[in-house]
Amino acid sequence: MDIPLTGHADLSKYSSKSIQPDDKMIYLGLNWTVVKATEQLGIPGTQASKGMTFIKVTLRVDNPLSQQAIPGSPYDYARLKTGNTTAAPRFTDLPVSFDTGETGKTGTITFLIPQDSTAFTLIFLPQSGADQSTTDFQIS
Repeated sequence: MDIPLTGHADLSKYSSKSIQPDDKMIYLGLNWTVVKATEQLGIPGTQASKGMTFIKVTLRVDNPLSQQAIPGSPYDYARLKTGNTTAAPRFTDLPVSFDTGETGKTGTITFLIPQDSTAFTLIFLPQSGADQSTTDFQIS
């Protein structure tokens, strides 16, 4: 990261940017809501490499099913697409299963993508007979 050492440096371009899109998806019978998406140059213990930035997606999951749902690890099914880049998660604390009737369970998935990207598609890949699910959002 290059920060000009002048009295007029614009440091705002280095600060985190967040949106609260409230976008909804259905995947594996679960109701998923993108509660928040944040662009940031670092996550605890890691700084983004030159020309890259982290996108941290916070999700809320509700299980309306009459059984426990086990989508598995987001490393296997979650992707973030921007332009010609499709990124797998770098970090996640999203649960791998959701109990019957559980509502409001939250977690995050963090991706490393090219800097200056503003339009994103969160993709949940098809698995176990479930169709692919997507939602779009923008951070500007």
